[in-house]
Amino acid sequence: MENELPIYRDPDYGIEFIVDVDKFEFREKANPDKSYGLADITDLDEEGYCFDHFDKSTDMYVRITPPQFVTLAPQQMAEKFNKAIEEILLLTDFELMVDQKALTRRIKGGELPTIEIGGHIFYADVRIDLLRPKDVLSTMGIRFDDLDDWYVEDKNVYAFPYDPKNFEIGDREWDKILDYPIDLIFVEIPFARTLDPVGWNRRNGWEDIEDLKETGLRLDFKAELVPWNKSGIDEIISENRRKQPTREAVKDNERKENKKGRKM
Repeated sequence: MENELPIYRDPDYGIEFIVDVDKFEFREKANPDKSYGLADITDLDEEGYCFDHFDKSTDMYVRITPPQFVTLAPQQMAEKFNKAIEEILLLTDFELMVDQKALTRRIKGGELPTIEIGGHIFYADVRIDLLRPKDVLSTMGIRFDDLDDWYVEDKNVYAFPYDPKNFEIGDREWDKILDYPIDLIFVEIPFARTLDPVGWNRRNGWEDIEDLKETGLRLDFKAELVPWNKSGIDEIISENRRKQPTREAVKDNERKENKKGRKM
């Protein structure tokens, strides 16, 4: 399969790179472990990309500047996005990789992305650090800063207990809980930058379209409902139950001491 992928040969240094459209990355043909994805390269818009690569033959870093993916791999891009090659050749990478209708709705129309959590719609407004429940005035919603404690790095999601009655992160004395909380659910939602990349850019003072080829752009999401027995809470409950006899013994001793004190 690797042999079927297009090859980009740098004209200045003669170094060859495999062009992988599925992963949107460039891999050195002689050393496939050395790869450069969208997060590693600089986007030069219609001029293509650039990245610094260590060239073993010269023992120095060299600047590699490949063209756009639509230029290097039109057939693969056509297949990936289900379009004719003739149409692909008239588009830029940005026009193809970023949903242009969603972009217009988000930037020109001011439409915020939404995510359904526990059956209720929230507006994702990263610029002001909020997940705001639709048509609810009793609460401002959930702050993304508060979700940082529930961030799962290897999945790039927030995984947290959610209170569907109060539209907020579920709050409990987790070091004392002995059973699954029946009034809470456990959910996973995408990271703030994935939910609202335009708002993320605005909050950080960057251009609206910065890195949209990397993050993608969607305007509707749905939280994943995670069964409690797959949330990691079982270990907490087991530990709390193990400690329960000790806690009860301490309480008994306190009660006995209080009785002695009253007799005196």
